[in-house]
Amino acid sequence: MSKTLFTYDESAAVSAGQSNFIKESGVYVITIEEAKVVKSQNGATFIEFSGESADGHLIQYLSVCINKKDGSVNAYGVNMIQAIMGCTEVKSISEKMLSTSQTNVPEFAGKRVGLLLQKILRTKQDGGDTYNFEIRIPFYPDTKQTIKERLESQDAKTIDTMLSTLKDKDERRHNPKYSGHPSQGIPPVDAYEDSIPF
Repeated sequence: MSKTLFTYDESAAVSAGQSNFIKESGVYVITIEEAKVVKSQNGATFIEFSGESADGHLIQYLSVCINKKDGSVNAYGVNMIQAIMGCTEVKSISEKMLSTSQTNVPEFAGKRVGLLLQKILRTKQDGGDTYNFEIRIPFYPDTKQTIKERLESQDAKTIDTMLSTLKDKDERRHNPKYSGHPSQGIPPVDAYEDSIPF
């Protein structure tokens, strides 16, 4: 006796081998799946978001620093969290201990928020390339207004203006040891030897 294990699904077949993660800078409406409180090895504290965009792409490790490594408040990060709270209409947030090593912020789960994300190109410790994303500004997902635009009853213009000039930020180390290319200004050995007249 046989039992059908799969029925062919062309859209699933097309997506085989493809990453389902956000890969480019841009404007996204995200449904937040989880927001965790994370401490870095050097002591800084972050709220780290994961979720899914309206078109089905995933985002993970989207971090906002709220406390610096010395324990002081990171005003930029706190303001960003406040803006996300405003755009998701969350009035207060709390930490919920899930285990001794994991704390989350349950109030954000399931909330929709618009985010202008900038891709940051970085160098891994082994010298390879990687990237992550930073939130440039959150917005109301249904109107595309920022907090300021909504409070001042303005049309949604900020996001489109910022998007028109948004570029990936390159923070990679340009170290010839890792790049595989000779450093600028110093010719490769072969070129140097070819210029010797004897």
